[in-house]
Amino acid sequence: MPTGLGYVNGVLRENGFESRLANLSGVSWREVEEFLRRERPDVLGISVFTHNRFESLRLAALAKKIDPACVIVLGGPHATHSFETILAKHREVDAVVLGEGEETFLTLVRALEYRGNLAGIDGLAVRQGAGVSHSQRSPITDLDALPPPVRYMDDAWGCDIPRQLEFIITSRGCPAACRFCSSPRFWGAGLRFRSPRSMVDEIRTIRDRYGLIYFSLRDDTFTVRKDRVIEFCKLLLKEKVYILWNCQSRVNAVDEEMLLWMRRAGCECVQYGVESGSERILARLGKRITPQQVRTAAGATRRAGINLSIYLITGVPGETDEDVDATLRLVNEIRPHDGQVAPLAYYPGTAIFDEAVRLGKVAADLFERDHGEAQYVRSDPFVARSGETLLRALTRVGRKARFTQADFASQRELLGYCHGTNLAQGEWLEDKGREGQAAELYREIVEREPENPWGWLAQGGLFGLQGDVKSAKEAFSRVLSIVPGYVPAHLALGDLCQELGDRNGAHRWYEAARGLNPYDPLVEERLKSVSRRSGKKKGGP
Repeated sequence: MPTGLGYVNGVLRENGFESRLANLSGVSWREVEEFLRRERPDVLGISVFTHNRFESLRLAALAKKIDPACVIVLGGPHATHSFETILAKHREVDAVVLGEGEETFLTLVRALEYRGNLAGIDGLAVRQGAGVSHSQRSPITDLDALPPPVRYMDDAWGCDIPRQLEFIITSRGCPAACRFCSSPRFWGAGLRFRSPRSMVDEIRTIRDRYGLIYFSLRDDTFTVRKDRVIEFCKLLLKEKVYILWNCQSRVNAVDEEMLLWMRRAGCECVQYGVESGSERILARLGKRITPQQVRTAAGATRRAGINLSIYLITGVPGETDEDVDATLRLVNEIRPHDGQVAPLAYYPGTAIFDEAVRLGKVAADLFERDHGEAQYVRSDPFVARSGETLLRALTRVGRKARFTQADFASQRELLGYCHGTNLAQGEWLEDKGREGQAAELYREIVEREPENPWGWLAQGGLFGLQGDVKSAKEAFSRVLSIVPGYVPAHLALGDLCQELGDRNGAHRWYEAARGLNPYDPLVEERLKSVSRRSGKKKGGP
């Protein structure tokens, strides 16, 4: 689910309203109908993205059919930038929240509670007479005041809660104005930040309550403020919140000092929006970066021992084979560990879509007419060919981009001791068949940081591969003494019981894992494997 829904839910609950999150994306329409008939919500809020716009409207129509009195409110990026069309053409939708929704949605439900008029609420669009009434709301200035989603997740329906809470937002807004992105218009001018104290407290709460030790910080540009990032990293280290994490950034928003602190604090990957190696194409996309800045950021990221991941875009109007060649040269120079390639697509609220409408290249109601999940700017053979070429290059380069012993040695000189470096080098050594040297690195982690679950996890995995079941069980048990809710350790202990022929013990560990996360597909696989083995013992197939 979009993280924003978690914040809206938290604000409603903290202000005395009954509210519940529901992830309806993975269930049948029959189950959706049963859920709505059972819950009978007075207000239904639906987060709408371009790819799910028609399913969202179908959900709104279904809810209205079941209960005509239910107030249907849409929000999210697609609804925000298409509110006039939605309200004009879809009578089942009563209102659209524009931009961030916490204060607007709270004001809306308070108005409904006292039978007030929705027209005139800041941040809300509603029908008024033959037209649409709407106004903007000032951005929330104190993001720390918002209750974190984890506080009210326990009764979420259809939601893989640990998977959901892996994704954290620590700021709103972006310093860039890329022409293919709607984020600047959604969040408004300027950037707003949560404090490092708030960020660490949320991560610790999620770790302690749900057993997560890996996080993805999904800010548009996590590293905008260097002082905030370094303070966050120092807090993680000082308070021994041993996690691994990744983030997104821009190549002109990092430096080596910041990246070294990030690596020490557990950052294992940074994803950069590189898009192209052609300065001409970068200018057309409004990226405001240069290939040289890409090289500088990539080099600093690799020197810090952080995995380098990049996003590329092709299918830009006017893009040629020469532009693609420039991108290929850049990829070969910076040696990313992995990356993604996407064709340039139109989205409402973006400069490229507004320009295309103004020039008559696409219809203003493109997203109503075309039922595709994405509306690509170009559909000629060049786009498919260039995308395949770039993806092959990323795959080829990624295989050769792994850090080497020389890289690890250099990283140690820059970082000093770092549990992330030990883990990465240990994995590399295991792949080379040098388990003894890997064991030494894992041992260093548990000796220096006995409260660090990652060291025990690495030891447990290595012991298991070596057939030392007793030591592996001890290591995974230590993990659970530190992070009791960590599901993979429960599964590992169940696997070890199976190796010993203890199916009852395995079943207990797997059932405990299911109690922690019933949506984890690996849990069901393990439970089925125990059932199959039990069936064989009884003479089954």
